[in-house]
Amino acid sequence: MRRALLLLALVPGLAWTEPGDPHAHHHAEPAAAPTVPPETYREFQAIESLVAQSAYAEAERKIQTLLPGLKANPAALALLLRNLANLHGMQQHYAPAADALRRALDTQALAPAEATQAWLELGQYEFAAERYDPAAQALSAWLERTPDPSPEPCLLLAETQAKLGRYAAAARLAELAIARSPQPKPEWYRFQVALYHAAHDLGACARALSALIDREPGNPLNWNQLIGVYQEAGQEGEALAVRQLMYKLGMLESSTDIVQLAQALRHRGLHSRAAELLQEEIGRDRVEADAAHLELLAESWTQAHELRKAVAVLERAAALADGGEVRYRLGQTYSELRDWPKARQALELALARGGLKHPGGARLLLGMAYYRLDRKDLARAAFLEARTEPGFRATAEQWLKHLDRDAQRDSH
Repeated sequence: MRRALLLLALVPGLAWTEPGDPHAHHHAEPAAAPTVPPETYREFQAIESLVAQSAYAEAERKIQTLLPGLKANPAALALLLRNLANLHGMQQHYAPAADALRRALDTQALAPAEATQAWLELGQYEFAAERYDPAAQALSAWLERTPDPSPEPCLLLAETQAKLGRYAAAARLAELAIARSPQPKPEWYRFQVALYHAAHDLGACARALSALIDREPGNPLNWNQLIGVYQEAGQEGEALAVRQLMYKLGMLESSTDIVQLAQALRHRGLHSRAAELLQEEIGRDRVEADAAHLELLAESWTQAHELRKAVAVLERAAALADGGEVRYRLGQTYSELRDWPKARQALELALARGGLKHPGGARLLLGMAYYRLDRKDLARAAFLEARTEPGFRATAEQWLKHLDRDAQRDSH
């Protein structure tokens, strides 16, 4: 940036013209180049020399000395103020740079193209000075005057609006930048996604993520973000469709990802599909055949009304589990199949292992198994124990009354 500062010819389209320049009359431009007296021109040359030597403080002092004498020459004043702005900018003094450039614009002496460029530079300086509201105003003024805007300044204005909490406006500017670029960068789409999300426009957020996926189909982060947006919008069907597509494309490789897909299928009531997925992936060793995954598989088969398949899996899970909870579920499933000997065995082992959330439920089922096996004495004992747990008391007492009626009938 330092080498770019040539004080006498910094701004395209404007140049200082020394009196008596034989070439001056050859230019027939709409905005005539400003002219200064010879002694002032020599001061400009001295300032340029100081800048070349990085003597910025002395160069600024000379500029400040010259400014009052140029009030009668607005075009020359505007050019000198633009150079002062650049001098401050070279030193990263962005607030004074912006102030000087705003004074240059206030002269209204800049040609239209130069004024447009000055509005852009002013917005950049204000942004660098963290003065976001005037930065937004300046960059908006540049955009209004620019029929064919380049994408980068549009993105800067988008970021400025985002700093001010104007996320919807910022998102539209990011969309404009993407549309104006033949090769939009992926991070521009990600920025747009973040803006739409901050603006609570989940539909536009999903569309932007879909466009990003088109550009980066192999990046699972984009797909997972799209799933998250659909879930946040309550569109569970669309979220599931994305997961299933990822699975078909081979993008779900971890056990966690595959189990999440199975859970999503179950949530949508697709229990058979969830069970088939888990069984296949457990068989391929991509999902570990531990007790938790086997229980999930068994529950999926149960909810799919495939009880024979469920008990086969529960037998495997019970062999791995420490407590009695899995055997209790195994006893429940055997009870639904009316396989009372195996239900009895599973429930007795469940109670023996302990750790049950609802032991009264296991005792109630065990009593029913004893009853079906014509062991009414054991059934009565089980029901008496089951009724000590409040949640099962009423059912247990009904069974006890049923046993009493049986006993009365058998006594006659």
